[in-house]
Amino acid sequence: MATRDKMAGQRQLALDEQPERSLPPTYASYEWTGEGLSERSGSDAVVYAYWDRPFACTLRRQHREAQDILPDWPVLDAPDYGRVAGDRSVLAHHPRTLGTGIAAGPGAEAAIDDYLATLPRLLTRLAAPFGAQQWLLLDLFRRSGDLWKLVHRQTALGRLGTLSLTLELFCAAGRTAPRSRQNFAEFLTLSTREFVLHRFLGKQPAPALLASLERFPPGTRLLDEGAIKSVVAQGTGSPSSDALCRLEDKLTRAILSDTGWTERTDVHSLIDKGVALPRLIATINAGLRNLTASERPAALRSLRQVTAPQALQWWLAHWTTLASRSRGFPAPPIPPSPLLTPLETAAALSQESRRMRNGIDRYLADVLAGDLYFYHFDGAPAATLCLAATGKDDWLLLDALGEDGTRLQDEAFQEILPSLVPGQAVSHG
Repeated sequence: MATRDKMAGQRQLALDEQPERSLPPTYASYEWTGEGLSERSGSDAVVYAYWDRPFACTLRRQHREAQDILPDWPVLDAPDYGRVAGDRSVLAHHPRTLGTGIAAGPGAEAAIDDYLATLPRLLTRLAAPFGAQQWLLLDLFRRSGDLWKLVHRQTALGRLGTLSLTLELFCAAGRTAPRSRQNFAEFLTLSTREFVLHRFLGKQPAPALLASLERFPPGTRLLDEGAIKSVVAQGTGSPSSDALCRLEDKLTRAILSDTGWTERTDVHSLIDKGVALPRLIATINAGLRNLTASERPAALRSLRQVTAPQALQWWLAHWTTLASRSRGFPAPPIPPSPLLTPLETAAALSQESRRMRNGIDRYLADVLAGDLYFYHFDGAPAATLCLAATGKDDWLLLDALGEDGTRLQDEAFQEILPSLVPGQAVSHG
């Protein structure tokens, strides 16, 4: 009898101790406002601001100061490097941002993709290879109008490893507040790679390290690699050339295993002869970018016959020249006006480049691809205006350059904008 009573008491105790059933999460909703995309729960929201508001990610909570957020995860796919971004929203990575039990809504990924399409298409393509530092780099582009041009040049040369490591070091230092990012953007724009690395490493980087970094693929979490850790640690020497070569080979093989580059050309032969993978990717993309559907198969067939660096450059020169001649120049996104003249031919772009001494003719391929468009503004002061297409085929005023490529101040931007488009249909970027 006592045994039965004891067993009954234990069963009752077990029932009493069962944990309460957890409540289902409350899902955030997604809505567009005049500021951008809002990931909202009640009166609190994460706001992903439009490029011209300006670009930012901000936590807005009732009766509290707005809080800056710097996403440190990939938000853009980088198919050239075999990478696909996972969850993109802030709530997917930090579920308690808007309070306990508030989760990213079912429409989160579609909403974030839609938001990313509102950004300048060229700039998202430049940022995509940089992995977890993609959002940071876009933020830096917005803060320094000259930085995207620098990265544009470095992308064409396939020299992105130093910048990639520098972005990682900046994040690892932990001083990523908006003011620090503003200073960092200006520092990157004005400083040499040697000076940038010296500032972060606390010592002069060895020439062998600089040479190797320029060959490394971007966005590969270099700080996790032992050869780079030894450099970052104060008081240690530089890794051996063999260690750096082994690291480059490891990073390259990982990308080739996840992409189809080996099917397009003799990648291994070109790499063995000194062409780094980022340079190879940039060269192939540049050669194929503006070809018509009828021209592309022939370009791919000839690419498979390329086995030497010089032949690769000949291939690039041939197909880019053909594209510039055969592809029609895009129509201007906005009509001309008394003060505004669209540069509607390659010759006009070259003439403006010489007249204003700003080098805009180097962006001919971007104009042919529909990513950029240039205008001459015949005001006081005279300026070359650069418009950038978004992923939604809207246009933003990305840059206004005076003579010698000097970027006009914001006050001049505001004076130009009403003359540029009546009603301000084009935004100031």
